[in-house]
Amino acid sequence: MTFHSALLRSTFIAAAALVGLTRSTAQGVDDCSQVVTDPLAIGGTLTWTGDNSNATTTGDFAPGSVLESFGIPVMWHAFTTTACADITIDYCGSPSVFVDFWNVLATSCPATNALVVTQLYEYNSCGDGNPTMNFNNLPAGTYLFPVWTAAGSAFGPYVINVTAEACGGSQAPPNDQCGQVTSEALAVGDTLTFTGDNTNATATNDFAQGSPFAGAPVVWHAFTTTACATVEVRYCGQSPVWENSFGFLATDCPADSLIFFTTFNDTTCVDGNRTYVYTDLAAGTYYIPVLLDANNNAVGAYSIDVLATECSTPPAYFDFCADAIAVALNVDDTLTFTGDNTNATPTADFVQTSPFAGAPVVWHMFTTVECATVTVSYCGLNPAWTNAFGFLATGCPADSIVLFSTFNTTDCGDGNLTYIFEELAAGTYLLPVVRDANNNAIGPYSLQVTAVACAGSNTPPNDNCATAVPEALEPGAPLTFLGDNTGATSTGDWESGSPFSLAPVVWHAFSLDSCMDVTVSYCGLNPAWTNAFGFLATSCPADSVVYFSTFNDTACGDQNLTYYFYQLAAGTYLLPVVLDANNNAIGPYSVTVDGVNCINTGLSASETAPLSLFPNPTTGVLNVRNPGTEAAFTLEVLDMAGRAVHAERARIAQGTAHTLLLDRLAPGAYTLRATTPQARTEQRFVIH
Repeated sequence: MTFHSALLRSTFIAAAALVGLTRSTAQGVDDCSQVVTDPLAIGGTLTWTGDNSNATTTGDFAPGSVLESFGIPVMWHAFTTTACADITIDYCGSPSVFVDFWNVLATSCPATNALVVTQLYEYNSCGDGNPTMNFNNLPAGTYLFPVWTAAGSAFGPYVINVTAEACGGSQAPPNDQCGQVTSEALAVGDTLTFTGDNTNATATNDFAQGSPFAGAPVVWHAFTTTACATVEVRYCGQSPVWENSFGFLATDCPADSLIFFTTFNDTTCVDGNRTYVYTDLAAGTYYIPVLLDANNNAVGAYSIDVLATECSTPPAYFDFCADAIAVALNVDDTLTFTGDNTNATPTADFVQTSPFAGAPVVWHMFTTVECATVTVSYCGLNPAWTNAFGFLATGCPADSIVLFSTFNTTDCGDGNLTYIFEELAAGTYLLPVVRDANNNAIGPYSLQVTAVACAGSNTPPNDNCATAVPEALEPGAPLTFLGDNTGATSTGDWESGSPFSLAPVVWHAFSLDSCMDVTVSYCGLNPAWTNAFGFLATSCPADSVVYFSTFNDTACGDQNLTYYFYQLAAGTYLLPVVLDANNNAIGPYSVTVDGVNCINTGLSASETAPLSLFPNPTTGVLNVRNPGTEAAFTLEVLDMAGRAVHAERARIAQGTAHTLLLDRLAPGAYTLRATTPQARTEQRFVIH
């Protein structure tokens, strides 16, 4: 049982010795490697005490992990169970109310993304405003609990109580682990109905270690398609409406590779429940996770309908270049383009001044991400086509073109043409197939387009971050970095698993000997670069990055980008210049880096006190509590790219909370920027 009042808890403690319950007064430690693990028996209770006033982040979280990105100092406690248990953790009796808390358990030290997360929490049971959280059906093992530190909302001496009860009356559902489910066939035009009960769902063997969803309690269903299909997953009929559910499918078990929804809505189901749509899903087997989240009604018996409809079939070739769809062309790969140019027209294909204006063509398009030598072969056409356009276009209508380096009629062995484009820069290219009946170039065709790696002669000298030499940045003395990213590669740039691991970049570096506000400007590039990386790396290969505080495309006056990094600590920073020909980010460039000393605003503690966010991580409902004086706040939610994905204004009285409904946002890390007339703060949070 779980006790919800201080009186009952005291009575329970006094009787513990009589019934053999475990009890401890272990003190918290700042470094998880020094934590003392307490045994916790079924029916037992632990009481942990400590003071987080001097907590640090040293040795707490693995580099790159979700919790590490918050930079929150913590104290640590740990317990070990030998059987499945329902665990209750509360802060009842703490001298000050702990509004902020980590609702996670770690399974390693330093803590990685392999976390047990609970959404089962409340502030009523203690009777003193402190939180209580529940981790149900927790497998036997050792778990570390981090104690959040935040001045004004989670600070100073604390008391934490941990109780263990036998796992709920019924065992985990038969489909609790994805490895336990049997996939059902789903044909185009058919519907499957999956039923079950996720009340006792666990997180055991569900997600791969390191997954941002590791620790989420789910049950599973699976379906298999044998042809491309657009699939809808509908939660219609749940009452009350399930206000949270996972909008992705897994393709493996434990889940690591995920496919996120194309669109979703709460209108297909007339009762307000959600529908997720996965457009043009390739044939294969897919696992559906059904999330347990009692705080958002997602608990208990359920029925889910899964419908499959026929995929849309885009044409293989296009009469108008503006309609062409790019296909990825990787080094050492070959694409086969098929089509029929019998009815090709010259409409909107070339600019009026082009020497090819008036030529009837159809189009294909491909994209490369690194320098490549590309071969276009017309082999196998019978009779042989004795005319074909030996160029690629880089815009539509075609104006700028790339001519072949060499060509021949011998490589195919049948008299057809082969064009070779040496050292082709990364980018997107349009391939025109001309109609010329006088030279047999008419009718159905098949082309082969092959890419091999460039010899490396055009790789910039600063292509690898290891070659970047830091330059000292002094206040009021801007640095200007010049270069050319035309032949940039991604070799040696990124740690394995980085979301930028395939991005081709060149590098510059600068160093600070004190805290500075830094501005990075791409002014003067013509045409304007409409893409640039808005972060700095602090390691090579890059793993740890610092994202911009804000950005704009107005300060330069020419639509180029400017990024602002506030309160950069002393140290060395690596600046990546990305190659992205599709957004003009290619060729010679000039990037200016300027800095000023960090400024102490002089605002009072009440004006700069950060808001407390809970729960964190959240499933999409975020409470924002104001510990300071009443104020009118502008609340902006920024994604990892710094784009505002939600904004609203709210007046929040001291000690009260305002709720942000963010369940439409995809899972991931976000920043809440809160602005008043006196101050601005930014805080990180995660949506699971």
